[in-house]
Amino acid sequence: MFLLALDIEAAAVSPPPIAAVGELEPFLPSRIGSLPGTDHGVRPASLLAYRKVTDRERAPLSFGASTGSLRTGAAHPFVGSPATCLSLWEIPGHGLVLALEMLTDDASPLIDWRTDALQDRDGAGFRPALDEFLAPFSLNSSACLNDLFPGLNCRMPDPTTYRALSELAVHRHRGVGDREVIEALVVEVVSSGGDRVRELVDGRRTDSQARAAAQMWGVLWDWDRVSLVDHPVQPGAAIAVREDSGAILLDLEATPAGSDYVGNDTSEMIYGLLPWVAVRAHASTDFWRVLGHLRNHDDLTGDRLVEALDDIAAMQARKMERALLRKSSLHNNRFHSWTQPTQLRSVLVDRVADEIAGLDAELANAVDVIEHAVLRSAELRGAHHSRLARGWSAAGGAIAVVALFAALAAVPGTSEPTLFPHWVYALIASIALTATVIVGVVVWRRQ
Repeated sequence: MFLLALDIEAAAVSPPPIAAVGELEPFLPSRIGSLPGTDHGVRPASLLAYRKVTDRERAPLSFGASTGSLRTGAAHPFVGSPATCLSLWEIPGHGLVLALEMLTDDASPLIDWRTDALQDRDGAGFRPALDEFLAPFSLNSSACLNDLFPGLNCRMPDPTTYRALSELAVHRHRGVGDREVIEALVVEVVSSGGDRVRELVDGRRTDSQARAAAQMWGVLWDWDRVSLVDHPVQPGAAIAVREDSGAILLDLEATPAGSDYVGNDTSEMIYGLLPWVAVRAHASTDFWRVLGHLRNHDDLTGDRLVEALDDIAAMQARKMERALLRKSSLHNNRFHSWTQPTQLRSVLVDRVADEIAGLDAELANAVDVIEHAVLRSAELRGAHHSRLARGWSAAGGAIAVVALFAALAAVPGTSEPTLFPHWVYALIASIALTATVIVGVVVWRRQ
């Protein structure tokens, strides 16, 4: 499966979510958690739309139980025709995630150390991976969301529903050299993957094939062996997680005895990854948005400054969501003989905790720069207002002197039409009084 974060903000009024769809087993729309979301936990993903194509011309296949569990009869696999399912999910406050899933037994492995489905290089990687999932629908990575889910534009009247998927992908805040990496998570679930886990984790990386892969992708990712339980159904079995936590090979032999993907223990494990994909992707989105403000920091005034401050407020709220995600994983370690629905998510959260903390620190430094722009803008506005005040004060003083002159010139005498025989005397008296007031004010301010 391919869980792709999309650069689309969640709608102000979200479309009504769809309940779990049981007939879509074993795909994610049937995996929706049974426990209701609360304000004290990580907000779960809501299903917005789905679409499925079944290949009934091919023989049914069995999926979802490890070979060890099948031998003991403790687990019951899913039996059905090969199929492909697309589903669109909203994670409150963090945008949308597109899930592309394929149930098959003859496709080339999605996960391999020689390739990278999260990079887009020379016609390989990201786009071909999407094309493989979309081919049963006669679509490719140039399709838009409204092509994938006809009528979605009526439920989500947003221009982004008409943009190509390849344009909606979120770019990770750190790429590989000068190449960009897509914010997504690739997961492959296999019934018996011990050999593939060993190849990923312990395989040789020094031959000509490795050199060609390193030249193609700019990096040879390391893989780690991660245990889910102390006593898996196959002794010593584990899952393989790429060093950047962008890909997982989930070997069902690493789950406890009696568990299966369809019914027990692991049924909601992939569903629990959807919020993590969106939260991690939005951290990168925050980075690019703040960087855009900083690249034009001299223009951070007026409406642009207000926009930057609004982005910072939203970013701080998402930072607290990331902290909540980290907090929820603190006590969700591997277990002796059972698994938790959020256990795999906790593994990924713990692995990239330092990276996310470093990104949050970088964002905090960027916020300091923007806050400095706020102070500078306030100082400029204050200086402008001071100049206006001084100008109005000078104008008011001139008007007062004229008014004083007019008043003195119009004061009547006892036997004359006015107190002063000529206007010059009135002007001299006005200037003398004004000078006396100015001198008095200056002396008072120096004391």
